[in-house]
Amino acid sequence: MGGEITSIDIPGFYDFTNSLSPSTANQASSLYRLWGMYLNADLGFRDYLYLTLTGRNDYSSTLPLGKNSYFYPGAMISFLATDFFNSRGINTGIVDFAKLRFSFGRTGKDAGLYAVYDRLVASELTNPGYPSVDNLSFPLGGVNAYTVSNTAGNINLKPELTDELEVGLDINLFKHRVGLELSYYNKMTNGLISTLPIDPTTGYTAQVTNLGDVRNSGVEIMANFVPVRTRDFEWNISYNFTKNYNKVERLDVPEVFLGGFGGMGIYAVEGEPIGQFKSQKALKTVIDGVEHTIVDGNGNPQPTPNEEFLGKDINEKYRMGLTNSFTFKGLTLSGTFDFRYGGSIYSYTKDYMHWVGSGPETIYNDRNPFIIPNSVVDNGDGTYSENTTPVDPTALHTFYSNGGFNYTDFAVIDRSYLKLRNLSLAYELPSSIAGKLGVRAISASVTASNILLWTPAENMYIDPEVTTFGNNIEAKFGEFGTNPPYQTYVFGLNISF
Repeated sequence: MGGEITSIDIPGFYDFTNSLSPSTANQASSLYRLWGMYLNADLGFRDYLYLTLTGRNDYSSTLPLGKNSYFYPGAMISFLATDFFNSRGINTGIVDFAKLRFSFGRTGKDAGLYAVYDRLVASELTNPGYPSVDNLSFPLGGVNAYTVSNTAGNINLKPELTDELEVGLDINLFKHRVGLELSYYNKMTNGLISTLPIDPTTGYTAQVTNLGDVRNSGVEIMANFVPVRTRDFEWNISYNFTKNYNKVERLDVPEVFLGGFGGMGIYAVEGEPIGQFKSQKALKTVIDGVEHTIVDGNGNPQPTPNEEFLGKDINEKYRMGLTNSFTFKGLTLSGTFDFRYGGSIYSYTKDYMHWVGSGPETIYNDRNPFIIPNSVVDNGDGTYSENTTPVDPTALHTFYSNGGFNYTDFAVIDRSYLKLRNLSLAYELPSSIAGKLGVRAISASVTASNILLWTPAENMYIDPEVTTFGNNIEAKFGEFGTNPPYQTYVFGLNISF
């Protein structure tokens, strides 16, 4: 339950009665029940072969009656190769530790609240069509009213189940100075639960349903090295690499809108990685093997009649991380680099900077009149004429806010980056000195985060990690004029007694 007022009459007096207009109240309540049974069994054989079996069955109130039970098992087997050979008196040489692992698991997910049956919501009339009348919300004039929600119920809703297979190898060499972890995974999500837009002629605009199946597969590598180790000095390197391949395996409709803004959206399309960008583009034609831009009577690019897929998606091709740590006696210096390559992101910041003229592209031709290169005019009979109309220099804000030489797709940029994630310096007093002070250990540190960022030439606008669109898949769509992340500096003092 909550309330709000739209103005404050007496400054500094925060009360619902201190308002020039009546206060409004709102209330939300929900009931949700999830209960389940869980089984776990751990088996071991001679300290080198282990098997773990799990099973869980959940019952959820957000799924249809009779279909609200779902079971998901799991199994993991690991073989400690070095322990096996040692038990037989076989010397493993430079290999200090080696483990093979294999696992299979299923996880279940239920739906959001109240997606099975139609539900009543407070009535609201949007754009009633009368002069000087805003949206009408009930209660109105002492009369209350409810209407069926625009989101249709779905009595055929099923749980979302994800099956994952993983195979891996862990190995340590040269007295643990070299470590390597290799993993391959293949994850299939069946019956992905999402909200699907439907034809308004049905009386509804959306429905929560099982849209289709999505596969994620890839490799993960983690390596640790100790190139130098002496009595007083040690250098540690940690490196990780991840590559994920994403594909929509099955979809019950041609495409599904996942999120977006301002004529730009991301979609799920069968046979393609999830999160395909789609919008209008500048209208093009090919004449004698050369691509030309079709412009209107003002010399500005015309948009395509319909939105088109841009051949770009939200998914990175791979990511890497590198951490170096140097320790000399009690002094430790460490730093971490993060690298992401591939994928695209929508930037409203770029869009806005084009409109106000602060984007670097807006100084084209020193803002003097210019004709769009390779532009033509449609004669209306299937032929084209060379364009001779320059872009109006007094309307460049319109030209660039519409995309400039492109169209809405101009604001989709490369999301790759290299970032110095953090840099840390720490010092620990010798134990002999700490003991004289009556404590076990004393250490001080300073850490700086988000220090440096490198991005591709087409992204001079934002940190690709920022988002304004939630924390689900829509968060990868992009940002809406959000502030850049802060640089942070932390000073720490640790005392152990």
